[in-house]
Amino acid sequence: MTPPRDDRRQTAGGTWPWVLLACLLVLHAVAVLGSDRAAWPGPIGDEATYAMQAQSLAFDGDLRYSRADYDRLVATGLQPEGLILQSGDQGARITYGKPVFYAFWAAPFVRFAPVRGFLVANLVALFTTVCVVAWSLRSTLGGRSPLCVALWVFGSVTFAYTSWIHPDLFLLCAVAVAFALACARPAPSAAGRRRAPALRWGLVGALLAMVVVSRPLYLPLLLPALVLVPRGERRGGLAALAAGVLMVTGGSLLLHQRLSGSWTSYGAERRAFYSYTGYPELDFPASQWSRSIQEWGDHSVGSAQETIADLGIDPGLMAWNSVYALVGRYTGVLPYFLPLVLGFFGSPRGAGRWSLVAATAVATAAFLWLRPFNYYGGEGAIANRYFLPLYPALWFVATRPPRWRWLALSAAGAALFVGPLWIAPRAFPLRADGTHRYVGAVAQRLLPYETTQANLKPAAREDVTHHGLWIKLLDRSLRASADGDSLYLEARSRGRLVLGSPAPLGGVTLVPAGLEEGVAGGGPETAATATRPAPRLPVALPRPRVHPMWWTREDWYLYPVELPLGPAPETVAFALHAVPTEAAPSPRRGLASPQDRDPARRAADPERQP
Repeated sequence: MTPPRDDRRQTAGGTWPWVLLACLLVLHAVAVLGSDRAAWPGPIGDEATYAMQAQSLAFDGDLRYSRADYDRLVATGLQPEGLILQSGDQGARITYGKPVFYAFWAAPFVRFAPVRGFLVANLVALFTTVCVVAWSLRSTLGGRSPLCVALWVFGSVTFAYTSWIHPDLFLLCAVAVAFALACARPAPSAAGRRRAPALRWGLVGALLAMVVVSRPLYLPLLLPALVLVPRGERRGGLAALAAGVLMVTGGSLLLHQRLSGSWTSYGAERRAFYSYTGYPELDFPASQWSRSIQEWGDHSVGSAQETIADLGIDPGLMAWNSVYALVGRYTGVLPYFLPLVLGFFGSPRGAGRWSLVAATAVATAAFLWLRPFNYYGGEGAIANRYFLPLYPALWFVATRPPRWRWLALSAAGAALFVGPLWIAPRAFPLRADGTHRYVGAVAQRLLPYETTQANLKPAAREDVTHHGLWIKLLDRSLRASADGDSLYLEARSRGRLVLGSPAPLGGVTLVPAGLEEGVAGGGPETAATATRPAPRLPVALPRPRVHPMWWTREDWYLYPVELPLGPAPETVAFALHAVPTEAAPSPRRGLASPQDRDPARRAADPERQP
């Protein structure tokens, strides 16, 4: 019987979608392997810790930190700046304060290629996942499953994580393969029974357990796995699923207990070491494990990061974080994971499909609640790396293939935001000035800057205290003098920044100091400046964004503004002065200022978190 025309149009595909997917994968592999990873400026975030951990396993057969591990990493061209180490006995045994699953996956590849082995491991994980997912979704997406998978991977920032020595892509692959197995319907045997359900569901449980143990906030992902077990396989499937979860979880707990005396990689004494604190067995003996605490303060990871659990539920903070997590300039899910909308074609049938959406929503909300000032994974992250492992759960919600026009629109929309990564797939994700390469002109113009996030430094600078105002410089064309009294806008640039105040502002005026000369020969502090007077210029203030900041529990008033200077022909020096509100409320008791922050708190990088 010939299917109706509409059904034929939706299920048609042929072989060309598979060929297109294969070509994209090959081109991506060539781009990744053709880049010189060792020539990058340095490891980003926790890359050094993960790289050293995997190399220790590959070459020494253990997971303990030693001077040889450090020297080996440096010999490969990766100079560590920040290591997360763990010890439960004051340095007698030092191990890495990170989960071990990524190290076990990457170690065989690293054994033969100390640096490129990580890239090959990531590529193999991604390619395997793409094939498994495309195969699994044939029952719902038909011949268009390869196109959908291609868009999910290359129409988002997912593919860019292949060049990152980090487990986030590995965790995405584990989630994707787990739900591909859970949602697939294997052909029955001659006796009419499903083949090897115990093996299938045991593998689902093991894969999801690795994800949950690595980052416990992904625990909601276990719920859809339970719901997706078919009625006919309920008893054996649930038992196998539980067995897979318990085996991986129990094995991980016992391994960490033996290595460090702690049940997890997040227990015992878990500390961050930097070049200025020195590294154990390199700058001081391992027996002096606690020396850095005496000299530099407490650098125990996680102890200095204030969380929403300390604050309670603040409606303003949660509301702004919800907006930023959805459409933020650097962390928005919609701009940087836009093809996820393809997973919502057709009405989800059954509790299993809806549980995938619910689990993703609950886990995302948990990050917003427990990590309100760093819900995305730190400044080195490409968009929201904490959302990355949740992303594939939404691929399996669809119950019918999307129409061609929706595929085309999804690709066009993704190009607006992911286009910079397509153009420069081999480039270091951070520019020399600290700005993020993946954030293009469209995102800069249309999307809101995330004022709640402590570690967003798009101008590669700390925040500035300037004439009573807290200022975050958003453009690389802006800079501040050493004392913060003057700001400088480079020639032919438009300056954007965020003004912060503990009380509402009645207005802000800009007072130019003249046009700067001889900038090429020296910095702004030494350059000669003209002294001719300039008029005071009012700065247009939008409606403020009101929420607590990472250094205080009190509300601050944040104003994203663009300076009214226009593209001046030369560098302009200026100052900003606040105009207080006539009826401004007095600050609430207990208000802290940015200068009151504990130096140890600022030194403890929020990126180096679970």
